[in-house]
Amino acid sequence: MAKKKTNVGQWGKPPYYPLVGFYFSVSFEGITNQVDSKFSEVSGITMEITDGITVKEGGENGAVYELPGRAKYSDLVLKRGLLKANTDLSKWCMSFFSNDYSSPMVKKNIYVKLLNQTGKPVFTWLFSGAHPKKMEIGGFNSTATGDAAIVVETITLVFEDFKIIN
Repeated sequence: MAKKKTNVGQWGKPPYYPLVGFYFSVSFEGITNQVDSKFSEVSGITMEITDGITVKEGGENGAVYELPGRAKYSDLVLKRGLLKANTDLSKWCMSFFSNDYSSPMVKKNIYVKLLNQTGKPVFTWLFSGAHPKKMEIGGFNSTATGDAAIVVETITLVFEDFKIIN
């Protein structure tokens, strides 16, 4: 009986390829409207250590150590073609921009999933306690054609923490 040949890479493991960035999904906890999950671009998944602490070793004049400080996160930026007015997401964002503090501002958890070719998540980032910082509607141009003619809505969000959950 012939042994079935499988597609294995070096060391007998399946081959691994770099992931592509065009197949992803975005979802907001508590917003189930499919219109509000369609984004053309996600950026800002960035973290860095800031404010390092310098420690000088006693008795050894030349020994200086740099300890890590706090983690700092960039804003999460979501872009999409402007679809329609008064979606659940736009209402949630406007609840922050027009709030007079007479009603509570509800933060949301946001999930960004990078998907494989079958639509299953390879990476999922959870952005906890997010709220809008900025909403921008792109400019209008009467001579634009193709993709440049699409009105782009950009939503910038701040969040308390994020982690990779798978």
